[in-house]
Amino acid sequence: MDGILTLTHATERDVDLLLVEEFKCSPDFVRWLSVKVTKAMDSVIDFTLSDVIHSKRRTYNRREIDICLKLTLTSGRATFVLIENKLDTTEQFEQAESYRAEAALLVSSGEAESAYTVLVCPTQYARQYARFASKFDLSISYEEIFSFLAERARQPGELGARLQHRCEMLEQAITKSRRGYEVVPLPVIEQFNGKYVALALEKFPTLKPGAAMLKEGRPGESKTMIFSPEVLPSWDFLPQMRIVHQLREGNANVNFYGWGDHFTALAGTMGADLAGSPYRLVPTINKRANGKAGLMIVAETPSIDNVSGFDAQRADVLIGMKATEDLRAWIWAHQNTIKRWATVVAERRN
Repeated sequence: MDGILTLTHATERDVDLLLVEEFKCSPDFVRWLSVKVTKAMDSVIDFTLSDVIHSKRRTYNRREIDICLKLTLTSGRATFVLIENKLDTTEQFEQAESYRAEAALLVSSGEAESAYTVLVCPTQYARQYARFASKFDLSISYEEIFSFLAERARQPGELGARLQHRCEMLEQAITKSRRGYEVVPLPVIEQFNGKYVALALEKFPTLKPGAAMLKEGRPGESKTMIFSPEVLPSWDFLPQMRIVHQLREGNANVNFYGWGDHFTALAGTMGADLAGSPYRLVPTINKRANGKAGLMIVAETPSIDNVSGFDAQRADVLIGMKATEDLRAWIWAHQNTIKRWATVVAERRN
C-alpha cells in the first residue's frame, strides 16, 4: 500500500473539519493558536474554556464565518477568533471586510471583550493574495499547523497515527496549492447537477442555466447555481447583475453590482419598496476602498447539500427554484421601481 494516497486530493472543507476537530479535542492546539494571536496583536488572552462552531452565521449577514473559536477568559468574558480557511478559492466579494465588521460588532455589542480575524491558508496562497491576507489581523499557514501536528505525531499509538494522517492530508493540501490539481468529479455531484438542470428546464424554463451549471466535471466545493445573464432584464439604467440559487447558504438572490457603495442612500427607499414582500436587503459593511460593493435582494430557501443525493431533496430544490423564479419575475415586473433606485445611484455618482 505504500505510495497510495488516502485521499485523491484535499479540499477546503477537509481542512475545515480537521481544524474544528483539533479545536474541539486538543487544548494544546487551542493554546498554540491563542499564543500566535497574542504575539501578533500584542494582547493577553488568559482563557479557561474554549468552544468552536463551524460555519457560524454572521449577525447581520447570511454569509458565514468558516470557524468561530470562542475563548472564555478568567474574567468570565469572552474573546472570539474568527477564522477564514483558504486553500485554492479566490476572495469572495468583501469577505475580509465582513469578517472585520463581525469582529467589531461582537465587541461593540458587549458580547465579547475582544475579537480577532485570522486567515488560515498555505504560504503560497498568502503570497499570491497578499492584499487579501493583509486585511486579516494575522495569517497562519498550513505549513505552521503541519509542523505543530508533526511534532505531536511522534508519540506512539493511535493518537500518533491519527496526527500523522492529519499531517499527510495537510501536506496534500499544501502541494495542491503549489502545483494546482485536476478536479476529480464526484459522481453524486455530477448526478445532482444534471438532475437540477433538467428539473429547472422542465418546471421553470425561464430560468436558463448559466455556463457554470452546464460545465462537466464541476468541483465539489461549488454549491451555487448561477443562471444565465439572459434571465434578467438589460434595461440601460441597470448595473451588471446576476441571479443565483445558493444551495448550502439557503437563499435565492439578485446582486446589483456596485450598488452596495450607496447602501445608506438606497436602504430607506428600497426597504420601503420591499415591505410586505418575502425579500430583504443584505447590508454591506466596511466596503472596499475602491468601491464596487454589491447589494443583494435575498429570498430565504431551504438549505440543500449537493453531496447527499438529489431525489431525497427534490421538494426543497423545487422550493428554491420557485423562489428564484419568483424573484426573477419580481424584477421584471418592477421596472419603474428599480429605475428609481438607479436614479438614486446615478445622482450620487454625479
